[in-house]
Amino acid sequence: MDASSVTIGSEDIEIHKNKAEKIVQTVSIRKRRNLTSLTDEQTIKKIKTDFDNIVPEEENDENNIQQHVKRRKETVKFPKLYRLLHDNENVTEGLSAKSPNARKDVATHVATGSRRDYHSQYISTCASLEKAEYFRNLKLQSGYSWGMKHIAEIDVDGLPEKVEIIDLTTKPLKKKYEISDIATNKIFHKFAERHQEVLLVGTVPASCLKLIEFAGDSDVDTNGSDSEDLFDISNSSLINLESF
Repeated sequence: MDASSVTIGSEDIEIHKNKAEKIVQTVSIRKRRNLTSLTDEQTIKKIKTDFDNIVPEEENDENNIQQHVKRRKETVKFPKLYRLLHDNENVTEGLSAKSPNARKDVATHVATGSRRDYHSQYISTCASLEKAEYFRNLKLQSGYSWGMKHIAEIDVDGLPEKVEIIDLTTKPLKKKYEISDIATNKIFHKFAERHQEVLLVGTVPASCLKLIEFAGDSDVDTNGSDSEDLFDISNSSLINLESF
């Protein structure tokens, strides 16, 4: 065998070797591509799943607002309540009843009022600012000077859930709080209707209160038959002036 034949044979071997290496490289590249494609597809699916599970911030806000509105159903009827403040009450300190642990009935509280010797678990309020101002002017014209001039505006929706709201603004609502004393019931119905009374049981936090200061003018007319609110029908004594 001559040298040229040996050289040709070596070249053929080298060519086949190179082809084999290229085939291996091609197979490896294809495998990597397939693996990459599979990985990319899985990654895309995961990203899409994670994105679908994300709740937009605006949607979260809307849900929070809806839950907040539903927390106190009473806000539909009266978003605000109004209380004529005693001279020892301060909106920055919140409001509480004279005797939070008392067990007085609603009718007696409204009919006789929280006199200095009468303590109850109720905080009396009016369902409208007009009625609170009317009650204030009755008090001012009565000659009593208990410092009941300023009014607290109460944000009903902001009240804690544990604060009970007793709505006495309609006759059917008052009916279930009647007692066996007919005379007391009569006065109870009269005052609750006249002042659109709503009772609160529990502590009203300062965050729910806004002060409406007295301007010094009597802006509600109390002349006429309404002035009899100042007197108890049975004993002609001044009543219901401290019930708020």
